[in-house]
Amino acid sequence: YQRRVREGWRLVQDGVCEARDIDTVMTGGLGIRWSFIGPFETAHLNAPEGMRDYAERYSKGIVRVSESFGEPRAFEGPTLEEVSGYLEGEMPVDRLGEVRQWRDGVLKDLAIFKQNMPPRP
Repeated sequence: YQRRVREGWRLVQDGVCEARDIDTVMTGGLGIRWSFIGPFETAHLNAPEGMRDYAERYSKGIVRVSESFGEPRAFEGPTLEEVSGYLEGEMPVDRLGEVRQWRDGVLKDLAIFKQNMPPRP
């Protein structure tokens, strides 16, 4: 929680976005997804062949962007093995299509729920 607040504060302070944008991103973007599927699971599903594929495709770009946030960590070595092993045990690569369909259905249902939610007092 505090890391998200700290990063949001930095983005607002640096003029990258407004405070409202931070809350919009979290409540309408990945935040809603993370209410039922975690960030590693999201990454595992966002590449055709799972987390190892995600690391191969995106880690260099993520590291480049992350360099301004302090010392970046490469998506490789023992940590990649640990994270990928966990994900492949929970969601084998050959079943990612099925899990993606489930995820998309839940996101659709959550979007409908949010549209029909009573307004905040």
